[in-house]
Amino acid sequence: MRAFASAIVLVAAVASADVTPDRQALEVVNRYRAAAGLSAVQLDGTLSKGCMEHAEYMRLNHGTDAMAGLNAHTQRPDLPGASKAGAACAKAADLFPGVSSLGTAVDGWMAGIYHRRPILDPTLQRLGVGYASLPNGSLTAALMFDLTRRDPKGNWPVAYPADRQTGVPLEYGAEIPNPIPGGGHGGYPVTLQFPPFDKLQKVTATLTANGKAVPFYFSDPQHPATSFPQSGIVSLIAKQPLAPSTTYTVKIDATWQGKRKTWTWSFTTIGLRSLDANDIAALTAAIGVPSRVRGTITHGGMIDTATVFLALADAQGKLVSIVMPLATWKQLAKGAKPQSLKGRAVEVEATPQLVGTKFINLPIGSPRQLKLAH
Repeated sequence: MRAFASAIVLVAAVASADVTPDRQALEVVNRYRAAAGLSAVQLDGTLSKGCMEHAEYMRLNHGTDAMAGLNAHTQRPDLPGASKAGAACAKAADLFPGVSSLGTAVDGWMAGIYHRRPILDPTLQRLGVGYASLPNGSLTAALMFDLTRRDPKGNWPVAYPADRQTGVPLEYGAEIPNPIPGGGHGGYPVTLQFPPFDKLQKVTATLTANGKAVPFYFSDPQHPATSFPQSGIVSLIAKQPLAPSTTYTVKIDATWQGKRKTWTWSFTTIGLRSLDANDIAALTAAIGVPSRVRGTITHGGMIDTATVFLALADAQGKLVSIVMPLATWKQLAKGAKPQSLKGRAVEVEATPQLVGTKFINLPIGSPRQLKLAH
C-alpha cells in the first residue's frame, strides 16, 4: 500500500481583489497543486502573449459557431483576431469562452478529468494565461502549459482529491468532451495520474462512503471514456453528485512499471451553506461554493430546447434560477410544465454560478438535488 501526503484543507479558489486575472489564475492553480503535494509553477510571458491573442480571438467571435463545442481549440485564419501565436495556444490550452473570473475558470477545469491533467502534471514548471472582457462582464480565458521544460523530479502518481483533503466539491464540471455516458451528470472526479505514456495494466478500483460501495463510471488508459486520449489518468466519477460532509475512500490496484501496486486514500467533501434565494448578497458571496438554497418558484420555462429554468428571485438586478437539462426535468415533473410549479416552495442543492452580471444560476443534473414542498 502506498499512502499520500499529509492532511490538506482545500482553500476556496478566491484570489485577492487587487490581483490581475492572470495572477489570480496562477494563485488558484498553485493552491490546487499544493493540495496535491506539487511544487508551484510560474507565469511565462511568451505563452501568455499567445494566450492573450487567443482570448481576444474568442472575444471577437463570441456567440458564433467558432466557439461551439471544441471549435475554440482551432483558430480559423479568416476570422477576426486569428494569429499564429493565438492558434498555438488554442490547440494546447484549457479554454473558457465565457466565465465570471479566472479563479472560477480554474475551478471548472479542475472539475473535469481532461482539463485537470495538465494542471496537476508534477513536471510542469511554467504556464501562460490569457483573458479578454466580454460585453456582459464575463471573461474569455485560456491556460496554456509549457511541458517542454519539465522538472525531472516529477513525483508520480498524483492522486486528487488528495489523501485526507477536506472541503472537496461535489459535482462534475461542464467538460467537453464529457466522459460520462450519454453526456450525463456525476460527482466530482477522483483521479490517479501517471506519466502519460507509461504502460498501465489490469487496473481495478473501488469507491466507498461510510463503508458502502458508491457506484461510479470508470475509465483508464486501456479503457478510455471517450475517443479523447486518457493520457495516464485513472478516473472514477460517481454516478450521482457526491454527498456533502462525507468521507470517501478510494482503492486502486494496477500493474505499473512491471509491478502490481495498490494505492488507498480518503478525502472528505464540503458541507453545504444554507441560503435563502432572496438574499442576493449571500448568494453572491457563495458563487462557486456548494450550497442548499431555499426559495419559492416565481415562474418557469425553457431557456432553449434542452434546458429548463425555475426562477426563485429577481432582486437587486439579479435573476436567481434553478437550471437543469430537460431530461432531469422530465424525471422530476412527470409531464408537468415548468410554469405549473409557480408558487411552490423548493430546496435545491447546487453550486451558485454567476453568468454575466445579471444572472445567478443554480445548475443541477440529478433529480435528488431538488426537493419540492408538499
